[in-house]
Amino acid sequence: MKKIQFISVQELKDNSIVQTNVDEKILSQSITEYQDLELSQVIGKATYKRLSNVLVSGATITGYTYSDEDVLLFEMIKPVMIYGSLLYSLSPLHYKVTNKGLQNITDANAQTGDSKDIEALKATYSSRLEGYKKLLIEHLETDDDPETDAPSDVNTSFGFTGISIPDNSFNEAEAYRNSAYKTGYYRRIIY
Repeated sequence: MKKIQFISVQELKDNSIVQTNVDEKILSQSITEYQDLELSQVIGKATYKRLSNVLVSGATITGYTYSDEDVLLFEMIKPVMIYGSLLYSLSPLHYKVTNKGLQNITDANAQTGDSKDIEALKATYSSRLEGYKKLLIEHLETDDDPETDAPSDVNTSFGFTGISIPDNSFNEAEAYRNSAYKTGYYRRIIY
């Protein structure tokens, strides 16, 4: 049985920097891995299964029409799938495993980038993915369909700036005491 994919390899190529001659086997595997491991967690198992069934029905039933809500949801899912699949495909496209070990795939006329270039590309795609994932979760939370509520355990802390703000509470008395010791001036506050 063939696994249904939310985007095709051709859609991934058309909407990204991936060239047309890139190995479709790796891209197809990356699409499947991302949607099974990540997308199903973001949209929820029930919605994931329902949308998979909708795609199967659209592919097998002649004259099947998608509902407007499903079309909108697929449009919200598409950029998440594109950037997630790109992230999952970067390492397999850059390296291959042979019986002699791990090898860097290079072309004779291509200039290979170093690991800094790959990490910069991953960081770019990660930030775009997190942005589109946030939009998808907001859409799931605000649409009228109760089945498409985003699961409550989805990590919604997105890493746009790389700054992490901890959820610790602020202890005013301790902060005052610490600043007083640094300045040499400590006055007891009566509350």
